[in-house]
Amino acid sequence: MKQLFYTIACVFVLASCTEVIDVEVPENTVKLVVEGAITTETDSSFVRLTQSVGFFDNTSQTPYVTNATVTVNGIPFSYTDSGYYRPTAGYVGVIGTNYQLSVNHNGKQYTSSSLLEPMFQIDTIIPVFKQAEGFLDEGYTVAYFGTDTRPQLKYTYLRFGFKGKDSIQDFIDDFRVLFDNKGQDPNKPVVFEVPFVRLQPGDTNILVFRSVDESVYRYFLALNNRTDGGGPFSTPPANLPSNVRGEDVLGLFAAYDVKRYRTAIP
Repeated sequence: MKQLFYTIACVFVLASCTEVIDVEVPENTVKLVVEGAITTETDSSFVRLTQSVGFFDNTSQTPYVTNATVTVNGIPFSYTDSGYYRPTAGYVGVIGTNYQLSVNHNGKQYTSSSLLEPMFQIDTIIPVFKQAEGFLDEGYTVAYFGTDTRPQLKYTYLRFGFKGKDSIQDFIDDFRVLFDNKGQDPNKPVVFEVPFVRLQPGDTNILVFRSVDESVYRYFLALNNRTDGGGPFSTPPANLPSNVRGEDVLGLFAAYDVKRYRTAIP
């Protein structure tokens, strides 16, 4: 009976300690978000401007910025739609050029720069048959052989994908491979086997290489770390390392030498 009394008393004590605490969440500071690319592929260069929204904002539409003045190396980029600003038709990036972005919006100036580095030479791409292992079925991956004679230290960003034999469009995987040429012998070929790929006869493998400068490399490296799935020892969430300068701004401006390769699986 005494034990029951103690139990009831504890319940009343704990209940009386309940208190509602109001946490004041700071209001979101709207930031300009810049996504820009200058590439060696004709008519693929753009600058996209949007605005950030708060974490608790239920807005479903992206806030596009439509009234900015945008130039790259003095060449105007005109607004088209969905936040995109583009140059006149026929525009193509030139290897070795340092591209300077200038954005003027609501009286504020934002700037960035990116050097368009050359991509290294891909000599051969071959399909490689693999037995089933782990979660991967048997099938073909691809390996490439390349010669990187660029001065060290240069950076490369690789995306890969495929087109199924019955597909009508390409699929590019979200996985990003980032690497540099530090310590590589320029007289020896680089050999790399694309991971996590199993294709079947009739499919087509797609490799998309981009040269990047150091600031762009570090941005995508941080993005990879953020999308690794998290865990008790993962990096705490933080803004990605933007290379755009100005007040209340996020984003990336990058110049790429782009090389695309398609290999049919026999």
